[in-house]
Amino acid sequence: RYPSSSKRPLSPPYVSHSADFPDHKRQRSFRNPPPGQSPYSSGPSSYSNGTLPACAVCLGRHRHLVIDCRATRTWDNKHDTFAERVHKALFTRDGRRICARWQREEGCSDRHDVRHICSGCGQSSHGAQKCSRAQGTSPNHPV
Repeated sequence: RYPSSSKRPLSPPYVSHSADFPDHKRQRSFRNPPPGQSPYSSGPSSYSNGTLPACAVCLGRHRHLVIDCRATRTWDNKHDTFAERVHKALFTRDGRRICARWQREEGCSDRHDVRHICSGCGQSSHGAQKCSRAQGTSPNHPV
């Protein structure tokens, strides 16, 4: 009999869904991002108004490696995070897979609606970029 090294539940199993990662064969290092992309965000280096997209985990728009965000609270410390990264994939804190593309401004057209929930609050009506908990660009929510 071996003592338990941790009381934390096991991470959800890693399941590869190429639809969530369409460029999986063309991945690049963070040291050499593709033209027009920042190594600190998951898309274009900025939106047309100069702000970064919201992180799918902490919902903040500050520069950080969003693919590895380990935050347990939202950017403003008002809420526990709804999602977490496991092997760079998005999961709810209770282990359900979330579509990462749904969190982007352009959304996702794949037919896996059960995974089309907001990584910030769990609602199915929007993704992280439109979540009311996401850091905004107004004076009330400075970037």
